[in-house]
Amino acid sequence: MSLKLILPLPTSINDLYVNEYKWNPIKKMRVPTGARVMSSQGEKVRKQIVEAATSQLSNQIWDYEYTKNHYVFMDAIIFFNRLGRDDNNIYKLNNDALEKIVYDNDSRVLTRTQRIYYDKEKPRVELTFTAVNYIGIFDNQNELDTFEDRCKTCMRYKNNCSILVAAKEARIQEEIDDKNCLKFKEIKIKKDKKDKK
Repeated sequence: MSLKLILPLPTSINDLYVNEYKWNPIKKMRVPTGARVMSSQGEKVRKQIVEAATSQLSNQIWDYEYTKNHYVFMDAIIFFNRLGRDDNNIYKLNNDALEKIVYDNDSRVLTRTQRIYYDKEKPRVELTFTAVNYIGIFDNQNELDTFEDRCKTCMRYKNNCSILVAAKEARIQEEIDDKNCLKFKEIKIKKDKKDKK
């Protein structure tokens, strides 16, 4: 599963928000409300990012539903318009704008800057989204399956074992050591009376 997008260079977080002002009829002037709102430049670039992503997404195969329960890598190659810009400052607008388009929530996006270039004429970001291999505390699906197969022979499994649930959620817990459950209780099979004879 992979998705590639070429998007406008996001507005830096330093210029993304401005103080909100409202008209005060008593003072007959605009006064700050104390709130911060997105700047007009930020709104403009956000709209451009949404339009470009939506257009490019329609030509590719991408599993949006997968992102609701799994993490994805977002590898970025950034083409800044000038020297001295900070890559971390552009991800706020970029990641927020792509929510509900590429992924369900940006809390599941693992952002990685792979390279930075400078292109004054065509500043942009080139993004590649891929699925991560790990699931919860497990390095891959096979490791999870092996762990869960053993769980199925444990008394706790039929009651929706909280240890297994937490492990799938990537929660570190003292009940699991080196990916072995220390609370494992094997199901005891009752022998039939005929078997005893």
